[in-house]
Amino acid sequence: MEVYVYSAMKKIFLGLFLISLILLLTGNMVSAQDEEEKVDDLQDKIEEYEKKIANLQKEANTLSREIESYNNQISLTQLKIQNSINKIAKTEKEINKLGEDIDSLVVRIDKLIERIQYQQNVLRERIRERYKTRETSTFMIIFGTTSLNNLVKKAEYLKAIEVQDNKVLAQMHETKETFNKQKTLFEEKKDKEESLKQQLVSEKANLDAYKLQLENKKQEQKRLLEVTQNNEVKYQKMLSDAKKELDQITSAVSVLKNQGSTDVEKGQKIGTQGNTGYSFGDHLHFGVYKYSSFEDIDGWDWYYSNYVDPAKKLKKKTVNWDDGCGTSDKKTVGSGDWSWPIEDPTVSQGFGHTCWSDRYYGGKDHPAYDMYGSYGASVHAADDGKAFFCDNCLGDGANGVFIFHDDDYMTIYWHLQ
Repeated sequence: MEVYVYSAMKKIFLGLFLISLILLLTGNMVSAQDEEEKVDDLQDKIEEYEKKIANLQKEANTLSREIESYNNQISLTQLKIQNSINKIAKTEKEINKLGEDIDSLVVRIDKLIERIQYQQNVLRERIRERYKTRETSTFMIIFGTTSLNNLVKKAEYLKAIEVQDNKVLAQMHETKETFNKQKTLFEEKKDKEESLKQQLVSEKANLDAYKLQLENKKQEQKRLLEVTQNNEVKYQKMLSDAKKELDQITSAVSVLKNQGSTDVEKGQKIGTQGNTGYSFGDHLHFGVYKYSSFEDIDGWDWYYSNYVDPAKKLKKKTVNWDDGCGTSDKKTVGSGDWSWPIEDPTVSQGFGHTCWSDRYYGGKDHPAYDMYGSYGASVHAADDGKAFFCDNCLGDGANGVFIFHDDDYMTIYWHLQ
């Protein structure tokens, strides 16, 4: 009766254990499944916002479209931040699990090393004992001090020792194989851990970049609303002015190439910053091109050809940087030997792809620096050269200067008073 009760209780406990184990494993599976579903859902949302932004870029350029595009870009960046946070958490979890596995493997490998050393010592002792026994048996045979029966027993004993030795050898071989497998597994996990740590560093860098991008997008949107005063008419006027700037600069070439030039020296005043032909306020549009004369300029598309980053020619200088594409700050730029055209400038738009270039230049690079100084700031020649002055040369109020330098570079200074 007691045996029956014990057997029944044992079955019940075993059943409860199995049920608990199944629930635990199922819970882990559900948890992992939930995490995968969250990742997939997040990725779907990211793709959804990317499509929205792409579709908005195909529509007419209006202020409402730009604001909606910014809202979508901000939402997209927030999703990328969350996705990056999830990846970091997942990677850290994997690294922690690998760390535990590696610690366990270290303990296991240490025990295997101890076991191998123990088996080697046992085998060494057995070999020594067998050698002594055989030496004694040979001595007894030579001097006849033992019976045949004793010799047989000795032989059987040696045979038994040999069998045990072979078992020890087999065990030692098995232990070494296990050790090698554990060592390989350890190295694989260490490699994976190192790879995950590198991924973690990369993903944290992505997270920082996304956070900065989010802040920049918010600043860009804020700047756009401030500049346009959330007014569609004003926004369209700014678009029109951007096109007008391009038309003025390209058209000025055909007029100035038929006029005479004036020699100017590096640092010589050539004008005053202004807002002629533009509605963004007083500033200087400063461009650098690889042209040696007007004869090198052909057609109307030269404005987006052979342009050079001004930072490559201007001397190194720490300037105020407030381009509306992020937080305003000091920035050190320049690697050449030219003078800056404005003594203490604030750069309001940088060179290349900017947050304004997609909006005002159809996605093309901004091939210049826009900068301004204090009210009525003087504009100076960046280097010696031959200057061509456009003093309302187009009859629309626009003023600017083209200077050709001895090293086959050309500089443009536009919106001057």
